[in-house]
Order: sequence, then C-alpha cells, then structure tokens
Amino acid sequence: MTIVASRTSPSALTLAEIRRVPSGVGAILLGALIVALLAGAAVLISVAGGAKTPAVHVLYLPILLGAVFFKRAGGMAAAAAAALIVGPWMPLDTQTGQPQEPLTWLLRGAAFLLIGVLAGEIQLLLQHRLEQVNGLVDKIASIHAKTLTTLASTVELRDEPTGGHCIRVAHNARALGVAIGLEDASLRTVYWAGLLHDLGKTAIAERILQKPERLTEDEWTEMRRHSVVGAELLESVSPDFRPIAAGVRAHHERWDGTGYPDGLAGEEIPLVGRIVTVVDVFEALTCPRPYREQGTAADALAYLRANAGRQFDPSLVPMFEDLYWKGQVHTACDPRPNLALLEPAVELAAEPAVDVAVLHRIPTPGPIQHAPPRRA
Repeated sequence: MTIVASRTSPSALTLAEIRRVPSGVGAILLGALIVALLAGAAVLISVAGGAKTPAVHVLYLPILLGAVFFKRAGGMAAAAAAALIVGPWMPLDTQTGQPQEPLTWLLRGAAFLLIGVLAGEIQLLLQHRLEQVNGLVDKIASIHAKTLTTLASTVELRDEPTGGHCIRVAHNARALGVAIGLEDASLRTVYWAGLLHDLGKTAIAERILQKPERLTEDEWTEMRRHSVVGAELLESVSPDFRPIAAGVRAHHERWDGTGYPDGLAGEEIPLVGRIVTVVDVFEALTCPRPYREQGTAADALAYLRANAGRQFDPSLVPMFEDLYWKGQVHTACDPRPNLALLEPAVELAAEPAVDVAVLHRIPTPGPIQHAPPRRA
C-alpha cells in the first residue's frame, strides 16, 4: 500500500523561504524600497536640523531591512550608504552650516556598519535554525507517514475477506466530509478515521471475525472492544493522531445514545465519528460478510433513512444518499474494487527513503454509474 503525502499546508516551509535572499523582480523591488527609505531619511535629517538631531536614528530602518532580506551583504551595503548620508556633506547643524568633526561621522558610520553586520549574521543564524527545525519536522512527518502506512497495511490484510471495505469507507467518508464543507485538515482526519476505523479488530480473534453464525454475548463483548483498542493504539503512537482516534472510538456510537463504547448521544458524538458511522453501516450492508449475503444499495439507503435520528445523525443521511445517486459513493459492486488512497498521511513531504509519493494534485475518481434509483 502506498500512502500519498501532499504539501497542503506549507506554512512551516514558508517561514524558511521568506528568509532566503530574494532574486529577480523581488530583489529589485526590495532594493528600490531600501534606497527610497535611505533617500527619505536623508531628507528628513536635513529638514530636522542636521546630524545632531535624533532623526539620524531613522537610518537604522533601511539597515535592518537590508540585513533581513539580503543578509550580511545587504546590511553592510545599507550601513555604508547610511554612513555616507550623514557623512562629511551632512552638516552637524543645517541652520548654521556647522560641519561635523571627522571622528564623529566615522564613529557613527562604524556603528551603522556594526549593526548591519550583526543583523545580517543574526538573520543567517535564524535561517539556519529554521532549516534545522524544518528538517526535524520533515523527519517527524516521514515517521508519521510510515506509521500510518504500516497501520493501514495491517488493516488491509485483515480486510481481505470484505474486499477493501476500509478503503471504501475512507473514500466515502471523505466525500461526505467534502459535501458538508469540512476544511482540508478535517477531511484528512475523516479519511484516516475511515481507513483505520477497524484497526482494533487486529486484536480480535479470527474465529470471532469470521464466524458465520450469530455471535454469543461474550463474543459480542469482545467484538465491541475494537473501537476502543483502535483508538488507544493510535493515541499511543502519537498525540497527533488523537483527532483520528476520536473518530475511530466513536464510530459505533448512536445518535440516540444507545451505542458504544461511551454511550454518547447527538452532537456529543464527534463529527468524524458520526460521518464514519453512516458510511460504515452503508458499506457493511452492501458488502458480503461471512454471516450474511451482500445487500443492495437501495436497501442500505432505506435502512439509513429509517434510522436517521436514532442511529445516525439525521442531517448526514440525506446528504450521503444524494452523494450516492450522484455517483460519488463507492460500493463493493463497483468496477473499481481497489481504490487508490487519496488523502495525505501528513502535511509535509516525507524523506525519500520512506515509501511516500508526493503529489500536489491528485484527481478524485470520476462518478460511478449506479443503477436507477429504487426508492423505498
């Protein structure tokens, strides 16, 4: 299984990029701004009364800007220009024409140069530190991607008898999340909660999972542990997986409060869990199981409608049904049983050594031509 990572949130990288030396048109514009500030400072100092006035401190602004955008070289160049502005041709007092002592403007120029060099060095150090931080973030991201890859592969191995059940739940849950207007971060959470919602079944005995008869009370008790086990496993791997874990834990809660494991009701149930619940039940009803034959999509949709407001969030059921008739819901009957993963495991690209494909634009599978509607 290949996990796809996408740079959907490049904020961390942007911090480093904006501190690199600009080039092209950006460099020209920034250079022009610094020159304009130097010229404006010269006029201000002259109008204010000369080099003796506090107005000379305005020159620190273009010096610092030069250091920020062009590093050491920019700071030194702006400092040299500032030193010349308040150098020999700038009177100490413009009203009397009193000139400056050479030592005075030389010391001031040295101070400007020192500030420019120090600011440039600090900027270089900051950029270096940011690059180190970004490198660490990339490593953590690659670890997360590899971890979710392993977990998803584990679920897929246990998912073979149901023919890709978890992958279809992930796709359909994401489609429902898009329909209700979730943001990218929430869509990733919904997708991975759908893909890993049965992760806890890896701790359930195979004889229970594949039992063709009805489960005993003790077996049901054991089976109901899977949502808690899956959530706890995700939380134990990384705190960053807590939103996914919350959806995994809640995907057997019921709108009326009679579900498990926590007996949550209504909007107490995390939205991710409510989404996965609707999608999972539809998928389970239309997917062949050891203990029953595969049902039809029309019957599954009728079941969702009949239990909206009891088992399911009543606002989600009609939206999901609408998605089905639009061909945006995948079932076990569709000609694409092996769907590729669409969602990123993490927001940053992983290291090349990890089996992670970096794609910036990933096309969503096209609509499915379902059979004509048979409304119940």
